[in-house]
Amino acid sequence: MTKFRNARLSAIAVVLGLSAASTLLLSSAYAETPAASAATPAETLRPEISKSLAAAQVLFEAKNYPDALAKLAETDAIANKTSYETYAVERSRGNYLMASGDKTKAAQAFEAVVGAHYLVRADQLNMIQAISQLYFQLSNYPLTISWMERYLAEGGTDPRSKIVLNQARYLNKDYAIAFKGISAEVQDDIAAGHVPSEQNLKLLLSCMGLLNDKEGTLKALEQLNSYYPNSKNWLYLVSQLHSKPGYSDRLALDVYRLKQELALMSVAADYTDMSELATRAGLPAEAKKALDEGFAAGLLDKGPDAKKHASLLATANKHAEDDLKTMQQGEASANKNKGGAGLVNLGMAYATAGQFDKAISLIEQGISKGGLTNLEDAKLHLGIVYYWAGKKDEAIKQLSTVQGADGTADLARYWVMQINHPLAK
Repeated sequence: MTKFRNARLSAIAVVLGLSAASTLLLSSAYAETPAASAATPAETLRPEISKSLAAAQVLFEAKNYPDALAKLAETDAIANKTSYETYAVERSRGNYLMASGDKTKAAQAFEAVVGAHYLVRADQLNMIQAISQLYFQLSNYPLTISWMERYLAEGGTDPRSKIVLNQARYLNKDYAIAFKGISAEVQDDIAAGHVPSEQNLKLLLSCMGLLNDKEGTLKALEQLNSYYPNSKNWLYLVSQLHSKPGYSDRLALDVYRLKQELALMSVAADYTDMSELATRAGLPAEAKKALDEGFAAGLLDKGPDAKKHASLLATANKHAEDDLKTMQQGEASANKNKGGAGLVNLGMAYATAGQFDKAISLIEQGISKGGLTNLEDAKLHLGIVYYWAGKKDEAIKQLSTVQGADGTADLARYWVMQINHPLAK
């Protein structure tokens, strides 16, 4: 009987699309009478029921499922079945229906097994969970939810249950409830030091979109991109910075720096605009670098503006060369100033020229000196320079201190995202 039972369980698992682990779950749900005897009184079957079950079993083994079910149906007219008799009949009925392909009626039979209250607690829980999984396979999401909620309410602890439950809620269009449940899963993963699943993060994003929650959608996309970055999502996140309430245009160069880091510079204007902004900021080395990259990408040496671009590069080269000669003099002048802005600006000049240690020292001095109109900008730039210098831990620590509702905090957060989970270029 045990060998036959295991064969049935394997067949059920295949129909359900369950894993080997789920087969074991079903195995315990279909526990034989001896396994339950420690917690239940000895049970027997009345002769008329036993006879029908035995005959049905022979037909089932011959794969004559319709006649097996018909023979089993003879027991339906027998009144006052004990819990064990109901359990035995409905368990067999469920197995036969599964084998015949009628999963809906099979689920109903398994419900009757649970309703018989014969199984010991652990097996009862396993059966409840299996019923929920079966209804999920049938795309009956309301019943999936009902049975899985019952499983959890009665003490079920299999972590897979919450996955099925939240997916069923989502597919049942209960988006707000699904979002709450999936969010809890994600937070549990993070708290345990695990990376949340991409599927869960995508479901959160979809929930927010379907609920027309724009702010929630943006946060969900940021979270997805934090762990599973791609160029499309990054391009959207960076491009929407300008439309955020309170965004300051003075951060335009910083936006380009992030785009440059993410390899999102795709048209000639990206490079020429960044070069112009860097020139205005007194950073000729950065202006030169932007143009150099534009030419290397093959975007500035072709078309009607090719000569103009070549002229811009020649000018940028000259300015960058001249700036290197005067930076040491600038340090003495910046130290004489009452505030630290001059030191911060000079630090960025050194950074864009590739002298990162000197840059870090100057920016830190400038911040300590105080008197900065845009302190958060200086903190943002210090974090970026730490990263450019290869000091990732210091960069993350510094960037995490950046505040401000004008875009600085957003940019700092995006840099941290990129540092922690770099976009493959």
